This record gives sequence, structure tokens and C-alpha cells, in this order.
Amino acid sequence: MDKDDVLVPPDTRAALDALSLLSKKWDPVVLVVLLESGPLRFSELERTIPGISPNMLTQTLESLSEHGLVGRSVLSESPLRVTYELTDAGYEMQPVFDSLSLWGNEHIDSVQPTVVLADRDRRLVDLYSGWLRDRFEVIEVRDREQLQRRLHENPDVVVFDTDLWADEPAIFDEHCPGPTRRIALVSDRPEPSLCDWPVDDILRKLLSKDVLITAVVRQVERIGQTPADRDREAIESKLSLLESEHSKLILEDDPRVENAHARLRELESKSVRES
Repeated sequence: MDKDDVLVPPDTRAALDALSLLSKKWDPVVLVVLLESGPLRFSELERTIPGISPNMLTQTLESLSEHGLVGRSVLSESPLRVTYELTDAGYEMQPVFDSLSLWGNEHIDSVQPTVVLADRDRRLVDLYSGWLRDRFEVIEVRDREQLQRRLHENPDVVVFDTDLWADEPAIFDEHCPGPTRRIALVSDRPEPSLCDWPVDDILRKLLSKDVLITAVVRQVERIGQTPADRDREAIESKLSLLESEHSKLILEDDPRVENAHARLRELESKSVRES
């Protein structure tokens, strides 16, 4: 039996039609992104929604346009620059998503992201774990063997003291799954050798509660990020920490820092060409 044959009141029929639209995989995602960000170009939408192909994004925008939820504006003809923005009807979806969020938080058991927390110092592990447990499923680790084993379980985020690993950064990269977001902790003054660590962020111990929670939340929010954006943000994080600890003159003489700057310029140039 087709759903159109079901006998329901007109108001309920309209609700079923709206839910049918939102049941498509990418339509609600594009709506939420445009609600949060405002008008975006096609390339900006691609970067903001990891996993969607150009063809699927085109189809999704056409579908939303046909339903009167998204409009297309031409900013310039040569070169052609187009932005996509919600119509008035599209912006009126905001309370719908707000209501669904409230209902989901009350009635759907959400899976907490998994964070592996690795440090030899038991006191720090206990402290940091206590800060994170309200938001995440925390797995405590106190030696390298445990860390290696836990990495193979594909956690969402790993927060680890580089001294605990006590091996080459490249070996860590071999054991840590690609999608796992990585936050390295360093006890001493950071040196340019930190550029070699395949991590998304580097923090100095001892940490404050706000700094740790903000860093982990940031990485969870960026799960599924495009490789180029992830690489760029990781480099910026490392350079920012080094520049806060060393003079520009010292850093300019280090080839690892120069390689990081060169890679950053390459990524930024590529992003400009694609936009």
C-alpha cells in the first residue's frame, strides 16, 4: 500500500510530506549547514559537508530548490560565482530542527564519542578523565602497550603524552587509525621536532579543564573533515604553539618549520584555486 492511500487528516498528511523530504540523506544536512552558515558557494558547501560527492550535492541543491527551500544567486558572470541561500521557507525550518533536537535529546540514546586518554601519571589521568566523563566515553591508558592496543579499537579521539609513546612519530601514525583525531600532550618546552608528529593538535601540560574540553570537543566536531582542511588546521596548530614559545629568528632557521610553512602555503593556494 502506498502512503498516499493511508487515511489521515490533511494536517497530518502535510507532516508526512515534510518528514519524507527530511528523510533523504543529504537534504536535511544541507539545510542545517545553510541555517548555521548563511549563503555559501558550491565549493564551500563541499568543504563543509565531508563525504558528499559533487554530483550528489548538485542533485540535493536541485531538490531543495524544487521544493522552494534553497535559492541560487549569481554574484558575477565572469568568472561565474554563485551562492546558495535558504529562502524564507527554508529559514522557517529552524524551529523544526530545534524541536527535533529537543525530542532526540529526550528520547534517543545517543552514543558518546570515545576518547582514549593516555599518560603515565595516574593523577593526571584521573583528573583529566573526571573532566571529560560527562561528555565522552573515556578509556584510561597508562603505558605504551595499552595505548597501542586501544588505538586498534578505532577511538574517536586519542589524547596522549608523547613521552608515553617513546618511539618515532611515524610508528605512531602506523598504529593510529586515520579517522581517529589526535591530540598530543607535551611536558617540556615544545621544539620544532613536534612538526613531525602526525597529530591534529598539540597542548602543553599542565592543562586547565576548559582548554582540554574545548580541544576534545573541537576534534569531535571535525570528524569526517576533508584531508586538506584537516592537514591545514593541524599545521596551523603546531606552528601557533611553536611561535608562542620561540622567536621568529630561531624558527626560520629550522627546516622542519620551513617545510610546515611550505605545505601550508600549498594547501592555501589549492583552496583558492578551487573556490
